[in-house]
Amino acid sequence: MAKVHLTVDRDRDVHITIVGPLNHTTWSSIRRECYELEDIRSVSINLSGVQSIDSAGIGVLLMIRECAEKKNGKVMITGAMKNPNVNQIVKLAHLDKIFTIE
Repeated sequence: MAKVHLTVDRDRDVHITIVGPLNHTTWSSIRRECYELEDIRSVSINLSGVQSIDSAGIGVLLMIRECAEKKNGKVMITGAMKNPNVNQIVKLAHLDKIFTIE
């Protein structure tokens, strides 16, 4: 099971760190928190601790993006290049076309 840590700083920037597999269990743990966020400026998703991503995990990233955009926030993925498997999924799913990747 993945561990998800979500913080919001005083500038309204949301920082999400995910450790473990990014899958359907991650979706259920982050869904409620995402929709409860108020006025946000940006969302940074740190994937450096993610070992694998399945189709539900891709859905998690897209859900976070949709949630942020509804609140006029921008989304950035960090740490994806640290794991070749995660980096490959990001590229195969063309997430690099719809997210800023650092």
